[in-house]
Amino acid sequence: MKLDKKAVGICCFDPAERDLDMIKEAGFNWLRMNLVFPWKDAMYGQLSEEYTKVRSQIEACSAKGFKIMPTTPGLGIYLFDHKLDKTMWVDMWPDFIGRKGTEEYYENVKKTCEWLANDLNGLTGPLWCIMNEIDIETFHGDYSTEVAAETAYWSARGIVSADPDALCGINLSRYYEEGLKVADMAYREGHSFGYIGDDQYFGSWQGDDVERWSYVIDKLHERYHLPVLANEWGYSSGGQVREKPPEDEPIPAGLNSVCHVFGWHHEVSGGHTEEVQAKYIRRGLEIFAENPNVLGSFLFCWKDAKYCYHCGKELCPSECFWGIVDQELMPKPAYYAIKQAVKELY
Repeated sequence: MKLDKKAVGICCFDPAERDLDMIKEAGFNWLRMNLVFPWKDAMYGQLSEEYTKVRSQIEACSAKGFKIMPTTPGLGIYLFDHKLDKTMWVDMWPDFIGRKGTEEYYENVKKTCEWLANDLNGLTGPLWCIMNEIDIETFHGDYSTEVAAETAYWSARGIVSADPDALCGINLSRYYEEGLKVADMAYREGHSFGYIGDDQYFGSWQGDDVERWSYVIDKLHERYHLPVLANEWGYSSGGQVREKPPEDEPIPAGLNSVCHVFGWHHEVSGGHTEEVQAKYIRRGLEIFAENPNVLGSFLFCWKDAKYCYHCGKELCPSECFWGIVDQELMPKPAYYAIKQAVKELY
């Protein structure tokens, strides 16, 4: 299946009606939203409150005219716990579906994703993001990348068994050799993927600038012979550049060096400002519009965060300044740049 037009999407978590009105006004036609494991007690058992809430949000977003790309449950995530005041690993698949890495586990992963696709039929798709950044420790924890890749493989098999028209893909954290090895394991013979996805934060989490997307898109298309989706991209509008800590300086599990030094290690010309963010995003939308191998893109993200989900601190560069609106929904220059770009390019 092909999309009738390129996706102009944004990552939006826990959206309220006012958020949706503003997102639509900016010109976005897709939302990326996270799914959770659906049952409390057993396979096909009692639905959890978390899943019921997410499903209601998807219904509300769909009713507003948005197309929804769901992200299937990953292995888990390192997340700051404000009650315990520390970063903790949170597992996303309950023990009752089987020990990870076993045939029982993979079969229940497939069955769960098949159920999700059936339950959300008519509300989501055809784009599906299978898990999230399975190549990095933040999202696979102490589990091996082999288990992460195989979980993605069977998640996609489950979605496509329910909806043969679904376009599934993983999203690497970035384009690099070790990540490609993980993608190769997931995209093995018999896979059910319809695109290859990638996340790139040039000038923030890595060097280069937004122009580098063209190279990454071409290389991914050449390697996997599939269309490419920019599952996450963007530029942080806040934070100063600071040196990386010494290699022998320990960083607690689940954190990163940006949190550790409270500053970025990279920036594009002009630094991490709202004005630079607007120019960066405008150029990215041009690149995605012009490249015939691109299905579309999902900007990260809608709104600035109050707390960094890695370290729990306010104003942490790592996660607090990615929005195109601030915490009070006041638009940044990027909001208006996007609105103009969508009208001109899409």
